[in-house]
Amino acid sequence: MNLNNEIIELRCKQCKQRLMDYMVTGNDEAVVLQNITLKCWRCKRVLMLKKYTEGMIRMNSVKHTYRI
Repeated sequence: MNLNNEIIELRCKQCKQRLMDYMVTGNDEAVVLQNITLKCWRCKRVLMLKKYTEGMIRMNSVKHTYRI
């Protein structure tokens, strides 16, 4: 699959609500989504993303879905 067209969904770990989509760039060592705050509107959980690399997100995703 071409990495330029790959999209990974970021979902809430508790309620499985879709938070956002991330488009893969192909640089596995780069820190992505640093200091981004996401709020789940369903369970009211607030997430502050720090030190997430693209390689970590790609390796731990299941069927293009990563639960935070």
